[in-house]
Amino acid sequence: MYKTLLISFLLSFPLSSYAQTKIEAALKSFENDNELKYASIGFCAIDINTNQIYAQRSPNRALIPASSMKVITTGSALAILGSDYKFKTYLEYSGSISNGTLNGNLYIRGTGDPSLASPIMEEVPTKEALMAEFVAVIKKAGIQKINGAIVGDGSFFDDQVMIPTWQWGDIGNHYGAGTSGLNYHDNLYYIHFKQARDYGATPTVDHTVPNIPQLKFDNRVTSAGSRTGDNAYVYAAPYGTEVTLRGTIPKGSGLFDIKGATPDPSLLCAHDLRNALITEGIPVSKKETTQRLLKDKNARRKIHTHFSPSMTAICKHTNEDSRNMYCEALLKAIGAKVKGLGSTENGIAAVTDFWRSRGLDMSGFFMKDGCGLSARNGVSPKTFAEIMRKMYIDKKTFGDFYNQMAIAGRTGTLRNMCRNSSAENNVRAKSGSMNRIRSYTGFVTTKGGKKLAFSMIVNNYSCSGYMMKKKLETLMIALAESN
Repeated sequence: MYKTLLISFLLSFPLSSYAQTKIEAALKSFENDNELKYASIGFCAIDINTNQIYAQRSPNRALIPASSMKVITTGSALAILGSDYKFKTYLEYSGSISNGTLNGNLYIRGTGDPSLASPIMEEVPTKEALMAEFVAVIKKAGIQKINGAIVGDGSFFDDQVMIPTWQWGDIGNHYGAGTSGLNYHDNLYYIHFKQARDYGATPTVDHTVPNIPQLKFDNRVTSAGSRTGDNAYVYAAPYGTEVTLRGTIPKGSGLFDIKGATPDPSLLCAHDLRNALITEGIPVSKKETTQRLLKDKNARRKIHTHFSPSMTAICKHTNEDSRNMYCEALLKAIGAKVKGLGSTENGIAAVTDFWRSRGLDMSGFFMKDGCGLSARNGVSPKTFAEIMRKMYIDKKTFGDFYNQMAIAGRTGTLRNMCRNSSAENNVRAKSGSMNRIRSYTGFVTTKGGKKLAFSMIVNNYSCSGYMMKKKLETLMIALAESN
């Protein structure tokens, strides 16, 4: 009799409760971790097939997500701009061509392509290859001399290249590069130091790549131990020429490079084309400039269109390598399409309206940029998980977003995580990290075959960033090992 009652009780007990025992145990341990005593924690996992909550902790708490914000921006770009969308960059001229001489200006007009001449994204022409492409077109148009200027035109976007809520300590560095209607070389440049041999000595700035002749460096970098790595920071304002360098690089006898944010990408692109033309025997009478400075309204004639990779390829690269500037370009491109002007504010409004139209409650959604660098962003884990679920099931709108993500133990920012566990080659997620902020948002398949969309965010933990990553890794593994 007792055995019969026990069996009946077990059969009536919800299977999901048993299935979630591992993640519930992991979450309970996580909550009681002394190093998270003062932290704000949010966690939500949703069963993609049933749309039911699988596990949660403070799922509606809006937290700073850092780079997890990128999944919202890239997913929105795929839906609003289209997976096959390609950015265009145009070569145009004003005035007239007479006997091989262009009496007018030559323009490079962008529409926000973040990948133009990227030194990092694969299968994108290098800046040298791009300049060769442009020079060949100019020659084919019969131009042998230019009585005018090369003009970089980034006016497709507004000229507010930086996000107002970004920190001063970020914006001069490569990860704090702003976005223009004419982005170029990922809007970054390499500062090559000639290392000093002695501890505490000042290394000298040897050169930059690309060469940006107007920059003036106030170099306050010193030399640290030979294995200390890059601990130097770049302080510079958009469109400026004064650059302050602080921090340390390793002592040594060779060259050591760090990356800075290009102050004016449109001007640099025009500068490089002018130099390429002169090298090929096509003189240009005036110095390079930008449409922002020139503000001319001359009629133009288009002679060439350069196309970017597809939106699918750009978004995959953005998510796998966590490219901040790419997300800001996508956000402004969304704003341009939906609202008629490529600004961050318009992009945010369009993204918020889009997800509200898909049935999401956006009242607790606080978006201040596209990439997550702003500490003023606030998104709940439940909102993230709901968005991820919708992107997974609606492949017509979002494409194969599942394979846009870094893979645990294999690729991108997750390549060294979850090794030798059931989460390896299973979890696909976007990571986010800033000072005292860690997050992961993505997908996992449980041992029982359930496909989950999840998000986990922690703000203000007391341990190191590395240890926080390991703690969150434990939750990913627990999800993967659940039934």
